[in-house]
Amino acid sequence: MSLPQAARDSRRWWADLVAVWRDTRQIVLTAQIAAIYAAILIPFKAGIPIVPGFVELRPANAIPLVASLLFGPAAAWGAGIGNVIGDCFGTLGPASFFGFLGNFIFGYLPYVLWGHLGWFSSGQPPLGKSWRQMMEYGVVCMIASAACAGMIAWGVEWLGLLPFVILAPAIFFNNVVMGMFLGPPLLGFLYPRVQRLRLRYEDIRESAASHINPTKKLEAPDSGSEGTNANFRDVIVDCRGFTFQYASGSAPVLRNVSFSLASGELVVLLGRSGSGKSTICYACNGLIPHMIPGTLSGTMRVKGRDTVDDPVWKQAGRVGLVFQDFDTQLVATTVEGELLHPLEYRDPRLSVDEVRRRVVRALSQIGLADCAHRDPMTMSGGQRQRLVMASVLVQEPALLVLDEPGSDLDPAGRSQLRNVLRNLQQDGITVLMTEHNDDYLAQADRVLVLDEEHIVWEGKPEILLRQPQLMRDCGLRPFVLTECFEEWDLEHVPVSVEEAWTRAEELNLRLAPPAEVLDDTLRLGKLPERESTMALPLIQVDHVSFQYEEQTVLADVSFTIQPGDFLALLGQNGSGKSTLARLLNGLLMPTCGTIVVDGMNTRSTSMNELAQRVGLVFQNPDHQIFADTVWEEVAFSAKNMGCSEDEIADRVKESLTAVGLPIEGSRDLDPFSLRKGERQRIAVASVLATRPAVLIVDEPTTGLDPHETDRMMAMIRRLNQEGHTIVMITHSMGLVAAYARRCLFMHSGRIIADGTPREVFADPGLIQSASLEIPVISRFSQRWGQTLLTVEEVNASWRRGFP
Repeated sequence: MSLPQAARDSRRWWADLVAVWRDTRQIVLTAQIAAIYAAILIPFKAGIPIVPGFVELRPANAIPLVASLLFGPAAAWGAGIGNVIGDCFGTLGPASFFGFLGNFIFGYLPYVLWGHLGWFSSGQPPLGKSWRQMMEYGVVCMIASAACAGMIAWGVEWLGLLPFVILAPAIFFNNVVMGMFLGPPLLGFLYPRVQRLRLRYEDIRESAASHINPTKKLEAPDSGSEGTNANFRDVIVDCRGFTFQYASGSAPVLRNVSFSLASGELVVLLGRSGSGKSTICYACNGLIPHMIPGTLSGTMRVKGRDTVDDPVWKQAGRVGLVFQDFDTQLVATTVEGELLHPLEYRDPRLSVDEVRRRVVRALSQIGLADCAHRDPMTMSGGQRQRLVMASVLVQEPALLVLDEPGSDLDPAGRSQLRNVLRNLQQDGITVLMTEHNDDYLAQADRVLVLDEEHIVWEGKPEILLRQPQLMRDCGLRPFVLTECFEEWDLEHVPVSVEEAWTRAEELNLRLAPPAEVLDDTLRLGKLPERESTMALPLIQVDHVSFQYEEQTVLADVSFTIQPGDFLALLGQNGSGKSTLARLLNGLLMPTCGTIVVDGMNTRSTSMNELAQRVGLVFQNPDHQIFADTVWEEVAFSAKNMGCSEDEIADRVKESLTAVGLPIEGSRDLDPFSLRKGERQRIAVASVLATRPAVLIVDEPTTGLDPHETDRMMAMIRRLNQEGHTIVMITHSMGLVAAYARRCLFMHSGRIIADGTPREVFADPGLIQSASLEIPVISRFSQRWGQTLLTVEEVNASWRRGFP
């Protein structure tokens, strides 16, 4: 019986229990429950004995009861397996079989009983918010505890180990005490979160029963359908009328989307945040709807198979998916182990020679052939991303899906990725990738643009790039050179620096900037007067070095930061930027040298004091956010500083206002329900609540669309103008050109340049030595001996004719 069939007859216990192993989400839940139960059981094997060698007073016994009321049959399997794992650490024997059965029952009966106890049923969720709910919980706890105790005690007596009358009361007492004492607060904490994520068993059954439109048909697409230019046998992905609404959403994120991808094609999916790009990625390998619940209609087929027909694990041989946060996909301690892991679960199993061939080929494809025995955590971000790509390529999928693969890469890493993509195209692998910028458009075969729940444009990338207004209308950022030539009414605006030089010559144009264009104080504003008159620097770094074990990360670094500065910290991945940032706020201590912040040596100053002066916002806001509500998240640092309730409220309101987030509703709003740009703002607000003089932001625009990027940078500029000193780590030379007052270029742990953006971009050799790229605008303008930084500067500098 399938899971939807089981959902129609929820009291057929055997169908529920079998259905667990047909749904990936429930398998994962089963494994997690077993692991948590065993992890809490094991320490108490030497705990407070009730019957020595057989039963102890164990807090873990509340887990099966709570998990059962949340996750249903998955809790039964998890509790039974977890108990056996726990027995492996001291009491494994014949009685463990009956321990499995007893805990299995203990993890299943509460789910079966809740709401089916007649007068004792509260008719409400399993929470202790009313006396009827508490009464029902107590009855369920006692019945399940008695059944568990009876099964284990009967089995142990049958084995001749211990009388029933001794063991059964002891187990019953332990289960009831722990269930009644720990169960209600655990449920109170977990239930709303599990409900919000739609992970309750009822939600999983409902989504499994309803995500497929029962009226959809699975015929092959009509040969004349739009977008099917290739022979149908060569079509790797065929999407028809695809509509999807997340379970937590109020409207579909995609409506009636249709497209196809041919063998060996590289297609880039563009669109503003929230347009549905990641939704399409997750649908390609069955994460939607198998693990991400929602309502689906239409078809998404890969190599002729509908993605709803097979579990996710079974589709790994057809589709490889690399998440934007690729580090979450790493599981092994060596590069080779990372590639061997997915091959261990192939069905049928591969021969040793075939496994070796696949590993060698995948490492060669992505340029890591010499790294087989390295620890992934010692590799750069770009190398780790390519390793994750290899771990999916080793399955030899027909389709590789990359969700914003360039967001964490420096220019050298992006160049390496472009080479990898060329190799994959030559090998005939179809690639679908999402992006927010134009780095990979030149080598794409096609572009699909998503907006307002539909595909609004499809075609060659060059055609899209030559239409800057269309790109703006779709929420994309136009190529900067096309904006420089818009006013000249050209039929074909240039899409490369070389073409732009040619167009300028044809129009008899040159760049001759007036003095005010080159005056950065007019572009960025003056430093606040009260800070500019201070004699001492705000931060002084003096001959600082830092080592991780034997690896030198920073070597003899010295510089100062003045109050009100806007400093861009630049360099390729692994150059020491993030390490330096953590040294500035005291998360790390120098191996040698000194760092003085606002007159305080970081070696002798507490982290709490330093946090009030230097705030650090991580690249990934999800590594920083942990509270249940926006208000609690922003208030945490102020509470930690010992502020009064009134002071905390003032700081939270002040910080939320500073980052442009509403105060109203913040006490109930879950930060993880917001988009990344909004979560980034929350992370900034939580740091601002300490009222630091220095704000360090690590890649603040990673993964943000143009609109969100502009909002984020406008907020950071406003904070700088209000007196905050800003240190920004970024790979985006365009952001540096538009916002920074000063640049520090790092290479191999050393500072190789310190100056204004205009000064450092005027030296192409310097930029190249740091494995970075000069902004397109600067490279274009240097044809006339000028180093301009923005489109506005170019447009203000155009002159006709020659002097």
